[in-house]
Amino acid sequence: MYKAIIFDLDNTLLNYSLSELDSMKRTLRDHQLFINEDENWGKFWDAYTAINFRYWIDFVNKQGPNQSIEEVLSSSFRDTLHLSPAQNESLSNTYWNYFCNTCYFEDGAEELLHSLNASYKLGVISNGVSVAQRKRLTAGNIYDMFESIVVSDEAGIRKPRKEIFDLSLNELGLSNHEVLFVGDSITDDYQGAKNAGIDFCFYNRNVLTLTEEHQPKYVVSQLHELLEVI
Repeated sequence: MYKAIIFDLDNTLLNYSLSELDSMKRTLRDHQLFINEDENWGKFWDAYTAINFRYWIDFVNKQGPNQSIEEVLSSSFRDTLHLSPAQNESLSNTYWNYFCNTCYFEDGAEELLHSLNASYKLGVISNGVSVAQRKRLTAGNIYDMFESIVVSDEAGIRKPRKEIFDLSLNELGLSNHEVLFVGDSITDDYQGAKNAGIDFCFYNRNVLTLTEEHQPKYVVSQLHELLEVI
């Protein structure tokens, strides 16, 4: 039925949270901060993630002063740890290097891709930072599996806009009824696929209860179930 399977990346194929957490712990270890992971680590992590999220949203919406991901990270460290500008920049550089070269798969993702690769064209559509997404795919030794990789900061368009899906279809040389899109987000992935007229498989990794308003064509709670769907 389908000639290609297109995936969201973070928290669909790759586990963003594990990559983020591991990269931060390695960064703090390198800089001799919170080595023992006592309660100070927990306080730091709670504060940092809240601050970083606000800067990230401003960055995505182009509403804040930070014009690069490095500036987002440096500002997040600054507001959390109150260190010198040089220290903030060093922490930012260390973290970003680790994150861009760290790949943790969602359960079953690697095996699924190898199973699909022989029979389908594969693609990625991601709302993210291109250098990180491409390097992480390379770190996981799966980059060459994809015939199309579309990342929002390169495209200048973000999901759920139809146009970012059109870019992927153009690269794959297929029409919307020939592909299936798989993702974990109702707002970005489901709505985006709907806008583009593409069948959607909801990877319900958090076992959410869907409303009548949201009716994806398929729902799976484990990635290996996708093989039964198609």
